[in-house]
Amino acid sequence: MMIKHRSFRHSRAHSRISPQSQPLKTVRQRQLTKRGRESVPFFLSGCGSNDTFWYILTRFDVHLSRVFVLMTLTVKFASSCSFVAIFIGAALAIDISNAQPPAPPTATGTRPASPVYPLDGVADQQGAVWIVDRNKPGVWRYQQEKLELAIAGEKKFRKPLNAVRCIAISPSGELTVGDPATREIYRRNEQGEMKPTTDGLIGIPVDLAYASDGTLYIADVERRVVWKQTNADEKPTVFASVNPRGLFVDSKDRLWIVTQDEKQVLRYAPSGSQEVIVAERLFEFPHQIVVDSQDRAWVTDGYKKAVWMIAPGAAPAVAFSGEPLQNPVGLFLVDDAPAIVDPHAQQVFRLRDGKMEPWIRIEAN
Repeated sequence: MMIKHRSFRHSRAHSRISPQSQPLKTVRQRQLTKRGRESVPFFLSGCGSNDTFWYILTRFDVHLSRVFVLMTLTVKFASSCSFVAIFIGAALAIDISNAQPPAPPTATGTRPASPVYPLDGVADQQGAVWIVDRNKPGVWRYQQEKLELAIAGEKKFRKPLNAVRCIAISPSGELTVGDPATREIYRRNEQGEMKPTTDGLIGIPVDLAYASDGTLYIADVERRVVWKQTNADEKPTVFASVNPRGLFVDSKDRLWIVTQDEKQVLRYAPSGSQEVIVAERLFEFPHQIVVDSQDRAWVTDGYKKAVWMIAPGAAPAVAFSGEPLQNPVGLFLVDDAPAIVDPHAQQVFRLRDGKMEPWIRIEAN
């Protein structure tokens, strides 16, 4: 009595049936099975009982024998190809000891490393302009049309002023610099020394702003907060939990914050109350903000290569975009007009009457 054909998914039932009690159906099936068994690939040789293994496959479908024949031919062909590949590789071998490594490919849109990378600036009461340089590293001083490196940073990573990013001057004239490499805020004392003031409490400072009473606000892009430090001897405390990019304190001691949040421009009164100035995402990549005497806010936008203006009661509008700007980042006021620091152009520009004028060229000495 013939046993009815079953599918392969009943393999557990098949394992309980003796292979000898299930004769093959036809001579043709035996021949195909024999061919397949003789040509079983070497990687299946350890699959267990040979008779049981082939019995299960035969019960599933006689055509599997043909499949294994094809698999064997494929393996043999692949083996032949591997020998050919080895032969070709040996023929093309070169003296590695004398070979020069190929130059790494340059990705589209990338820029080569520059010895200078100015990021932010500030003007003091004597008319000098101070510019922080990430790559130099250090702080430049521009006065009487002369540029010099006034404060040199350390070349070694995580050493003071190794990666200076932002700068501000207190009402008393104290030069203050934020350094992400050491997660620190440095203030220059009367002896001209740059002294740390936060004991590494902050994350990555990207902008600084002073209130009229000497309170320092710190934009921390890593912790996503704005810190408040009343004086150099006090530890900073969290003032606002936002994702800040730029800070500015206007003549009324109101703190303006440009963020990467949905509400991109906020304004805080001295009492701490918040007012939303820009309630939607308009800027592509905002960096810093300043406010002139007419309460007009200016914002640098790196991706858009633009400077925005926000006039009181009006919607934000692009004041200038395109060349010569390449990546406007830093922003400060000079004679109540915006000055823009562009690290890619390695220049400081002034925006006057809608025109972007080159002003200070930063060059490695």
